[in-house]
Amino acid sequence: KNAKGITRTIINTYAGNKIVSQVYNNTKEGIYYTYTGDLITKMEFKLADGTVEQINTYKYDGNKKLIEFFRTQPGQEDWDTKDIFVYNADGTVSVYDEDGFKNSTITFLNGEVSEVVSENSPNFKYTYDTKNNPFKNVLGMDKIAFIDGEGNGVLHNIISETSSFGDETTTTTSKITYNADGYPVKSFDNFEDTGTTKEYFY
Repeated sequence: KNAKGITRTIINTYAGNKIVSQVYNNTKEGIYYTYTGDLITKMEFKLADGTVEQINTYKYDGNKKLIEFFRTQPGQEDWDTKDIFVYNADGTVSVYDEDGFKNSTITFLNGEVSEVVSENSPNFKYTYDTKNNPFKNVLGMDKIAFIDGEGNGVLHNIISETSSFGDETTTTTSKITYNADGYPVKSFDNFEDTGTTKEYFY
């Protein structure tokens, strides 16, 4: 439930440890996943009537590292975007666009995205809890946790996110309640004086 009192239900469907779909409010609207082996290679964003609104595709190298992310919106190909990922000797990842312009550098700590420094977008810093992320056992999620110049939790949950752009800095924090197995059952994310509450059912 967000600050305006609007509630959205997301149903995640799995086949073993692979995610099949995330659909909204008991409709067919949502995200549909395609795997190649244990790797997520496509995500289709569909409306309730089945219309495909956006397609994300992912390419990997022989070591199962993400090397290319491509986003297209059918009928609006002028807005297509492609990111190329280069893995540096110091453990960071550099992100380039298709013209070879460097967009950002991603730094990791203990397998999680700790910082994203971008050229023309906000910079992000993250801290995490020591508990379990709801998607930690979902195959392929860890390979795509640094798309779009932002980080997502893989093993653990983000408890603070600091975004800075120019002179403006905003910090969002999450207060999380866990079950006996250490997975979130409820979280409250603050943004300025408003916030979003999430509940998790397993």
